[in-house]
Amino acid sequence: MMQPVLNPKSSPQFEHSGDCVLALDCQALIDAAGPLPVSGAVHRRFADLGADLLAELKPVQVIMPLFAQGYDAMTAIEELERLQFTGRITVIAPKLPRPRLVERELRSLGPGLRLALISPN
Repeated sequence: MMQPVLNPKSSPQFEHSGDCVLALDCQALIDAAGPLPVSGAVHRRFADLGADLLAELKPVQVIMPLFAQGYDAMTAIEELERLQFTGRITVIAPKLPRPRLVERELRSLGPGLRLALISPN
């Protein structure tokens, strides 16, 4: 069964209990003053992503934008899969004409139901 595209204002994907949430290149979006505040997120760039960083932080969730400077979510998800990341992945997208189609495509890269797309649709 397909998970619904989540509403960022009430998304349970952003609730965590002290576990590490790694945010890649989205500080302006999820910072305390941003439109999707996440307290305690660890902000890093995609260029910093590697086995050492995942081993150090042990994130339960990685949050990223659908499009970022120099890469997109598909590239980041492929890298997370290569690094054998098994936690949740949340992709923040702008308004999309077919968000469920995009979500299915991203899930097909490996994370399956561990991935959620948040779009203002």
